[in-house]
Amino acid sequence: MKDKKEVFSKRISDEFDFFVHSDLSLYRGKYIALVGKRVVASGDDAKKVWEEARKRYPQKIPTLAKLPREEALVLFW
Repeated sequence: MKDKKEVFSKRISDEFDFFVHSDLSLYRGKYIALVGKRVVASGDDAKKVWEEARKRYPQKIPTLAKLPREEALVLFW
């Protein structure tokens, strides 16, 4: 049986990979809830997005993210 840390790490890795590599421009400026490699809810209110995702997938714990309105450029010097 996998320990909780390994399961949590795998879930975050899959969702993070999806978040980083997917075209989510449709959701600019909005909150999204991810379950695995799917956007399961979106909107302007984080609490409502969370509740909708939990209602659709009560057995899962969604990952909530806020997408920037526009692309962000981060500079380091």
